[in-house]
Amino acid sequence: MNAKRWPRYAVPAAIVVVLWAIGNGVLPRGLPLGIVLQGAVFGSLYALVALGIVLVYWANRVVNFAQAEFGGVAAVVAIELVLQLHLNYFVAIATGLAIGIASGGVVEYAILRRFRNAPRLIVMVVTIGLAQVFTGFAILIPLLWQGQAAGRFTTPFSMHFSLFPVVFDGNYVLAMIAVPAVVIGLGAFLRYTHYGVAIRAAADNGDRAELLGIPVKRVSTIVWGIAGFMSALAVLLRVPILGFASFTDVSGGGPGLLLRALAAAVIGGMTDLPTTAVAAVGIGIAESLAVWTFSNAAYVDGVLLVVVLVVLLLRRERFSRALETGIGTFRAIREVRPVPSELRSLPEVKYGSWGLQALVIAFAVALPLMLRPSQQQLAALILIYAIVAVSLVVLTGWSGQISLGHFALVGFGGAATGVLLANHGVDLFLAIPAGAVVGGIVAMLVGLPALRIRGPYLAVTTLAFAVSSASLFLNHQFVPWLIPTGDISRPPLWNRVSISTDWQIYYFCLVWLIAVLVLVRGLRRSRTGRAIIAVRDNALAAQSTAISTTKMQLIAFGLSGAIAGLAGGLYVLHQMAFHTDAFAPQESLALFSMVVIGGLGSVPGAVLGAIYIKGAEYLLPPGWAFLASGFGIVLLLLVLPEGLGGFVYRLRDDALRRIASRRHVIVPSLFADVRVEDREVKVTLDAALGGLSREKVDV
Repeated sequence: MNAKRWPRYAVPAAIVVVLWAIGNGVLPRGLPLGIVLQGAVFGSLYALVALGIVLVYWANRVVNFAQAEFGGVAAVVAIELVLQLHLNYFVAIATGLAIGIASGGVVEYAILRRFRNAPRLIVMVVTIGLAQVFTGFAILIPLLWQGQAAGRFTTPFSMHFSLFPVVFDGNYVLAMIAVPAVVIGLGAFLRYTHYGVAIRAAADNGDRAELLGIPVKRVSTIVWGIAGFMSALAVLLRVPILGFASFTDVSGGGPGLLLRALAAAVIGGMTDLPTTAVAAVGIGIAESLAVWTFSNAAYVDGVLLVVVLVVLLLRRERFSRALETGIGTFRAIREVRPVPSELRSLPEVKYGSWGLQALVIAFAVALPLMLRPSQQQLAALILIYAIVAVSLVVLTGWSGQISLGHFALVGFGGAATGVLLANHGVDLFLAIPAGAVVGGIVAMLVGLPALRIRGPYLAVTTLAFAVSSASLFLNHQFVPWLIPTGDISRPPLWNRVSISTDWQIYYFCLVWLIAVLVLVRGLRRSRTGRAIIAVRDNALAAQSTAISTTKMQLIAFGLSGAIAGLAGGLYVLHQMAFHTDAFAPQESLALFSMVVIGGLGSVPGAVLGAIYIKGAEYLLPPGWAFLASGFGIVLLLLVLPEGLGGFVYRLRDDALRRIASRRHVIVPSLFADVRVEDREVKVTLDAALGGLSREKVDV
């Protein structure tokens, strides 16, 4: 090892020794070496996932939210090969690792390469969809393979040793051997092989590397294959140590594992592999220490949230370079075009719009009459999720801020409403607004770092907020004064109107959804709504017109959080209880899927997205719902970036073009984004412009 690098490694080692000595003397149960070693083993597995995240960031400048899930499918196949077909353990492991490599390479070649020139945030959203796809496959494969198999998936080694208070069996020993070997091999590959040098060159400057003749596309495929290999290895080594009750536990480890890997990658600046690996090991040791000292690792989630915030704020300039080049913006958001002023006064447009809205409302009102009680309950739940999806459109679609922890705001609003109703007997029409206020306040607190942290790094922060909220802030064990216990009754409205049955709570939620849609529609047309959009599109230009970007961003967070908090109050009324599990991080990811599928810039699309996702969960078997949401994200971003809502507005614009053609009304805005080379469009343009020659239209 180069002598100049000794201080780089000696100083952290000395700090670790000092901290161990202090902890061993200060902590109530001490800090046994067995706990430190156990934490280091788990941390090394986090390191494998984190290093894959950093490698992908090198190659594509995108935060890969599917990294923890790549290994899920590989692990499930390997486990099934051992338990169902009784295949040799090492052959099964080799097969699983090969599947991991193939998964990464195929995903990059077949899907991500289509987004090569897209904004990096769009690619990040694609990885969120891919994570759900891999989760769905990890659940479906065992079901298609004749269900759950009996037995345990363990390493064939019988060796073991003890280091108080942990007995380390062959599963631990294999991880202790395999992880360092792979990390050393990765370092040698990057340092001494031609492709390793090419990967490092592409990481420094992809455009320059391509000009120098480096096959950047092939290098990217190799990097994704390596990332898939490391994810598969991490899961395959992790499952024998932890065990699993069902194959759902195998599918990547969930947001908790992803958060730990992302935190390590952020500490490493998304570029420094050694620092990332050391940080991951440190996180594993801290987690084992928390379990040993407090019998609970929930505190670690809260600490990780603080660590991620501090690191991102301290390194803000470094993390902002990508955003300053434009790769961190949501350029693919397409605002829904209002009906052109030239056509609004036409009877068929005006009365047709009113008639369509009346038809939708009439259908929503009559729907419970056609449903069974269980379906009425589902319909009410869809309305609540639609309200939450609308709130996320305000934050992500209008303000451009990525939130992967938005459903936690629903939890805070629901907790406030529930505790006021159940513990203090507050009137319902005071409790629900109070929940909205709490949701807005928490959202603004979460939004404060957004003034300094943007794009994918804000997504990492909000994911940390979602994980810590589910395990810590919305847990009765830690905040008993906020979390209601027991049943939450549905009090009659004005002591007269009952909302106790499923169809009654449906109508109650429908009224609130209509009120929210009217409120959001008015907000979008107001000066505040236009200012929020202006800040999203060009903050510097907005500042030049005396618009406070700080104020507009906080207003977007506050309004979005208030609507989410309102939905939380309706949610606890719907469930008649507060369950912390209902606000798990997976729900926030599902919510984000709703908005992407529905359309980031479309409020009606958010409602369609809620119907799509919750309907898929109800109608499809386990696993298929994940595939529906994941493939829905990927396919829509490939084919229809503006989502289902945008598709509906496309149909509306087609109808308006026909009306303009028949009425001989010139509406340039309707034809601005239509392909002029299409013959039918030329004829329509010709008619709309009053019979001008086709040659003039072409000009």
